[in-house]
Amino acid sequence: MRKVDGVELEEINYAKSGLDEDVVKSLVTKAGGVKNVLNTRHAIAKENGWADSPPDADTFAKAVVKDVNLLRRPIVVAGKKAIVGFDKSAYAKLGE
Repeated sequence: MRKVDGVELEEINYAKSGLDEDVVKSLVTKAGGVKNVLNTRHAIAKENGWADSPPDADTFAKAVVKDVNLLRRPIVVAGKKAIVGFDKSAYAKLGE
């Protein structure tokens, strides 16, 4: 655990540990959809035109299991919500 702006966070390095499909689908749901977690700069995302037309959660989850870099970073999960990308003001609201 580490504290960021007074909020305790558990850090998971999914680049090392990997993720399973259920975890990815949960992140997608908590973030409000594939569009919100998709790294549009990734080659696979570009090749498949996902920046303009993101895949469904199942397709995305299968792709992320093979290559976690399809996810934007960092991802902070707080209960039923996920904050994707660096957003200091959103992090600060976690402690409220």
